[in-house]
Amino acid sequence: MTVLITGATGQLGSLVVKHLLDRIPASDIAVSVRTPEKASDLSAKGIDVRTGDFNDLALMTKAFAGIDTALIISAEDDNATRIKQHRTAVDAAKAAGVKHIVYTGIVDPKADADFTYSAIHLDTENYIRQTGVAYTILRNSFYADLLLAGVPHALETGDYGAPAGDGKITYIPRNDLAEAAAVVLANPSDHINKIYDLTGTKGVTHAEIAGYIADATGKPVKFVDLPAEVHTGILKSLGLPDHLVEALSGLYVGAKKGDYETVSNDFETVVGRKPQSVEAFIKSALAS
Repeated sequence: MTVLITGATGQLGSLVVKHLLDRIPASDIAVSVRTPEKASDLSAKGIDVRTGDFNDLALMTKAFAGIDTALIISAEDDNATRIKQHRTAVDAAKAAGVKHIVYTGIVDPKADADFTYSAIHLDTENYIRQTGVAYTILRNSFYADLLLAGVPHALETGDYGAPAGDGKITYIPRNDLAEAAAVVLANPSDHINKIYDLTGTKGVTHAEIAGYIADATGKPVKFVDLPAEVHTGILKSLGLPDHLVEALSGLYVGAKKGDYETVSNDFETVVGRKPQSVEAFIKSALAS
């Protein structure tokens, strides 16, 4: 059995490789990266490092050659570009004879979601399903890791801000999502044509998150419900691309509608344990 992971030098991909090495030999693992020099550490472990680019059908088809199971980790770009890139990756996998496609999507994918990236994942899911190739869809909830970005400001000012209101989001650590992907890749036959909703242990409000930060650091931190336009201005001032600003702003609009508060037990079904809670994640991340 040979398994290939795309985007293996990225934040999620690198963690998937780490967990997969605990489960299958390095000689059974290949990775596809745009810059192989950045994956020299993986080569040193005996992993087959291949050059791949979601913008290049021929190159991706070559990267997928001889692969049984492929993990397609979603790209980072605007919606139109990513939809095209993902379709190219899927086409390449099918052309190369890949037997099983695993894809990292998003919880509750909808074409008209306020979280605009959701439409990309819905399109890719549907595109994979119509290939006739066996698939597993990992509908990942939002990374708890992203919550740490606001911590320095919160500790400096006492304010943890987001335009979240009382909205709840089932945040889950990126490391847990990577482990779930590795479990599927190690035994793909157990997960044929399955769709898993991988959420945290509960939907948490940003007021609760502020409390977790305060408890973990011993410093007073309170949640501030930012006006949407203030939040958008902050994101733009950080130099984030417009499509990312739009998606992040939409996430909170959707959260206030209850789009991302539904908890699933699929993570425990796949991995055999519950994911780390947001509270425990923050406590561990901020432990000095």
